[in-house]
Amino acid sequence: MSDIIAAADQVAATKLLHDAEATLGTITKTGSGSLGPFTASYSASISFSDGNVTLSPPNIIELANCHLNYSLGFNFSIDLNSFLPHFCLPQVCLFGICTPRICIDWPTINIPFSFSDTIVFTGDFTLDAHLAGPNWLVDVVIVGVPLLQFGPTTAAMLTALGLAVSAAIAWIPFIGPFLAAGVLVIIAAIGIGGLTGFLGAIITPFVSGLRFNIYTQPKLFPVLPLVSAIDPEADMTITALGATVEATDKNELVFSADIVA
Repeated sequence: MSDIIAAADQVAATKLLHDAEATLGTITKTGSGSLGPFTASYSASISFSDGNVTLSPPNIIELANCHLNYSLGFNFSIDLNSFLPHFCLPQVCLFGICTPRICIDWPTINIPFSFSDTIVFTGDFTLDAHLAGPNWLVDVVIVGVPLLQFGPTTAAMLTALGLAVSAAIAWIPFIGPFLAAGVLVIIAAIGIGGLTGFLGAIITPFVSGLRFNIYTQPKLFPVLPLVSAIDPEADMTITALGATVEATDKNELVFSADIVA
């Protein structure tokens, strides 16, 4: 039998998870990915908040309605020659002198864009108690990868992206008659499916292997404080730490420790 046992019900376990989400803070990464026919570089930041805990013996913790909050900034290049028609100014001759034939060459433009939103997901976590240096840690680790539903997010993002494209190409001479059509062609080339795949490729790795630390305990701890030279501090060492979900009248998250003097 373990020397020390402590238990937390679902309310307390939910508080532990919320504290762990806050401690995890914001995670960031950069990279590049395919966005329709374009390649976009991006920077992404992710944080987690909220969610309700359900304890399921022997060691499953379901975190329902967890909020994945993300901010995404990216930049992609568009060669307008791929979408807009080519035309040349006609050659004009007067008294044997002719103007040169001038053709319009559309530029390649870089479009910076940022977007933030929240995805609500539910996932099952399993317990992992392990020793890391001088501390015992109890982590909850996600089992598999939950389905991330972007839903209306992609439509809103695509609309905002269309506005960003319009602003980026509005200054180009002669483009007025082709502006609306060019934006529609570009946005259609990206499409909802392309944008959903782009978001999924960026955000899913943040969730895959997601780990929250819910408890940290130094393996060496004092059980009696230092009073005097006659009564020195008494220390104990935790030799093993376990964590399980046990079935009771309300199910509990149970921590157990073996100690030696």
